[in-house]
Amino acid sequence: MFKNYLITTLRKLNRQKNYTAINVLGLALGIACCLFIFLIIQYELRFDRFHSKRDRIYRLVTDEKINDSISETMGSPMPMAAALRQDFPNLEKVTVVFGNYGGLFAITQDEGTVQRFQENERVAFVEPEFFEIFDFPWLAGDPQSLAAPNNVALTEAFAKKFFGSADPLGRTIRMDNQIDLKVIGVIKNFPIHTDFPFSVLISWKTLPQTGWDVEAWGNLTSNVNTYVVLPPNDSAQELESRLVGFKEKYHPDAKDANKRVHKVQPLRAVHYDGRYGTYAGRTISKATLWALGLIGVFLLITACINFVNMATAQAISRAKEVGVRKVLGAFRSQLITQYLGETFVITLLGAALAVVLAELVLPILNNVLQLHLSFNLFSDLSVLAFWAALVATVSLLAGLYPAFVLSHFMPALALKSKVNTSTSGGLLLRRGLVVFQFFISQMLIIGTLIVTNQMDYFRNKAMGFDQSAIVTVPLPVNEATKLQTLRTQLLQNSRIKNVTMGYSSAASGNTWDTNLRHTLNGPEETFASDLKFADTEYLPTYGLKLVAGRNYVASDTVSELVVNETFARKLGYTPQDLIGKMFKLGRRPYLPIVGVVQDFHTRPLQQEIRPCLLAAHRRAYYEASIKIEASSLKEALRHIENVWSATFPEFVYSSEFLDQRLANFYQEEQKMAQLFRAFAGIAIFIGCMGLLGLISFVAAQRTKEIGVRKVLGATVVDILGLISKEFAGLIAIAFAVAAPVAYLAMNNWLENFAYRIDVGLGVFAATIAVTFIIASVTIGYRALKAALANPVDALRYE
Repeated sequence: MFKNYLITTLRKLNRQKNYTAINVLGLALGIACCLFIFLIIQYELRFDRFHSKRDRIYRLVTDEKINDSISETMGSPMPMAAALRQDFPNLEKVTVVFGNYGGLFAITQDEGTVQRFQENERVAFVEPEFFEIFDFPWLAGDPQSLAAPNNVALTEAFAKKFFGSADPLGRTIRMDNQIDLKVIGVIKNFPIHTDFPFSVLISWKTLPQTGWDVEAWGNLTSNVNTYVVLPPNDSAQELESRLVGFKEKYHPDAKDANKRVHKVQPLRAVHYDGRYGTYAGRTISKATLWALGLIGVFLLITACINFVNMATAQAISRAKEVGVRKVLGAFRSQLITQYLGETFVITLLGAALAVVLAELVLPILNNVLQLHLSFNLFSDLSVLAFWAALVATVSLLAGLYPAFVLSHFMPALALKSKVNTSTSGGLLLRRGLVVFQFFISQMLIIGTLIVTNQMDYFRNKAMGFDQSAIVTVPLPVNEATKLQTLRTQLLQNSRIKNVTMGYSSAASGNTWDTNLRHTLNGPEETFASDLKFADTEYLPTYGLKLVAGRNYVASDTVSELVVNETFARKLGYTPQDLIGKMFKLGRRPYLPIVGVVQDFHTRPLQQEIRPCLLAAHRRAYYEASIKIEASSLKEALRHIENVWSATFPEFVYSSEFLDQRLANFYQEEQKMAQLFRAFAGIAIFIGCMGLLGLISFVAAQRTKEIGVRKVLGATVVDILGLISKEFAGLIAIAFAVAAPVAYLAMNNWLENFAYRIDVGLGVFAATIAVTFIIASVTIGYRALKAALANPVDALRYE
């Protein structure tokens, strides 16, 4: 029997090539999308799940009240770990990490040559306890060696990068041209599923040699993270409540202490909590993963609906086959089994094509999303199980309804071609399925348009400063005496229009928060602000406009202050009235505000403009911003590199255009836009195939009606209108449901941005217009074919 079913199925599929191709392609696209989404979700859910103590590891994060808002950071004071060991002896393990240190590493090779490597993200200072908490295996050496200063361990990849095939143990690495490090260990490469992207791990006791004060409780930077391991029966809530008294005990300033709250964050939540961030620089919320999963389910259902509509559209053509089989003694259960078997074969073909699509498209997806997804159907049991589950699920979802419809035909009516609409399974249900398909398609179209418009808004919104043709280059630490020489030589080329030195560019992901003190209201108060140290050319280079006062004077140390309009507004002053007011920065004496500039964005547009302070301080200049002639980019860049390399021969040159840095602020949103576009396109394509199935069914059912109408004088336009208006109504119903749902969902997404677009009627008008155009093209061919058919052929059996 099985052999007979298989032969019959293969003959049918071969005979109806168009029907087979449309169904296989639709199911392949739906299954491929589900596979991609499964791989993404699986990839994200694996982060730091391999640590044996993962359920008891916690990170201490900080919420800090800044003026009238709360700033959330993953950082904690540097001395906190040592104090926790002393005050909380019940904690199983405690460690502190300084991650994402930017350093220059020089290695003298055996032949005497010196190779230099600038590493800005993969360097960390750690204690031996780091490896007692986290499971990163050592291939050579002992983690306890990191208890001594000037020791370093490398991952396999970096040991090979620095020393090639030579044995790295015992070799010396010179960091920042001043600190010698001894290689005491080699660590297995960290997995890709970790938020610790480190490859160079230096002993914590080496950090003071870089200039950081590891005993300062007042300093707070996201580079410093504190981790603890709780005993099996201890609760995180109890630890968090005890941290209140702990903070008050150690913080040197009671006023500042009251503004800070240390919280306990489980390791399992770190990768999914965007409030605090990670060393890897990216998080993804569980809500986003759920949304991706829901899109995958919707796309799969869309593909199944497409199959159902195509199968039921073919039902009438198979009515006689059903009648013959029933007359010859076939039971309904046998017919259901046969048609489910046909569905299984088509689904299997679609799933096989989905695997091919996954192999072809996955490298593109990895490049777009900047992930490291891998697809190994037969070596990864979880992927194989998911693929098999998809085949079984789709076979049942797509096959059950057509199988019951076909097996329900009465033999006498089927053999006389008397099967009518109600007998063939219910037109209302199929219309509902098409409405659901277009509901999904229109949801994704609206989402795509809104995300795309928001990205365009980010690209086109004025940042409040000149960002065109500005190149940023790093400045080596402790080389402040050479900065004037660098500036002078750069400006000797007429293609260089201006040069400024500062802590960072006008807008940067690298920000410096500070607390100022003032007595404007009587008693001394603190006021939080972004801090940008820069020379006097900062304002003209970036085109920052003064609205009151003047620029600060050239100085090696802080002597005068310039602030932005938000700074004045938060204090309740006009820019003119704020001139001359005195503020205290750190341990310095009170300093005057001499100028107020127009507001400009110092951070990505997801965040509001904050109070900002600018001042001169030469030892804090870590980056040069160089305004160049836009028409001579290559020559200008070559000149900058030559001058920089000649000025700092012992360092590694690198550069970045400012507009590219600004574009990188919105990488995650850009990825979402690309995913939306891809999924919307696939949903529309599958939906159109489903619509083609339904129009084919309707045309077949109404063949004789159309013939009668033509005999009675109906024109081709009348017939086209008769068929098309029904589908226009289905699209309108889908839009009426999709529009408010999409608006609520996308408006909730837009609330993540301080600066965002308004969702106007244009988005919805474009959506309904695009849907109608695509549907009209899909419907038009089949409707026109029915309208042009000879009425004699339709009526000759009457």
